[in-house]
Amino acid sequence: MDNPIPLASNYFVAPQIAVADLLQLKALGFESIINNRPDHEVDDQPLSIELEKAAAELGLEYVHNPVDLKTLSESEVDAQVAALAGEKKTLAFCRTGTRSSVLWVLLNSAQGVNYNDLKTLVAGKGFDLSRCEPAMQPLIK
Repeated sequence: MDNPIPLASNYFVAPQIAVADLLQLKALGFESIINNRPDHEVDDQPLSIELEKAAAELGLEYVHNPVDLKTLSESEVDAQVAALAGEKKTLAFCRTGTRSSVLWVLLNSAQGVNYNDLKTLVAGKGFDLSRCEPAMQPLIK
């Protein structure tokens, strides 16, 4: 597993994780996992139900909030906000971490944080959102 990348004190992003990574994530103090990747994007990807079961066995909260940038809507942003209630140390993941970063930018933008500042911060962490901006544009506050 790649090292989780912090976007905020309690919100980290990462590329695809495996069931075996959950024990390490728990040891790192994560309390909640958000899966932003739709099932079946590739054949060797673990299914959400498998990750959810393993997370539950370790006492980790788990939310599946799949994002397809072609159909990105306010409902995915709202689901991410709901999953973050409680300020728990959270890892959000997708294929590369970009979609999880997109949601973080959008939810913070909706709370009044400057979009360009958020985009710059995320770019500095290695996530270029330029290809995502057409999907994000209608949701930027």
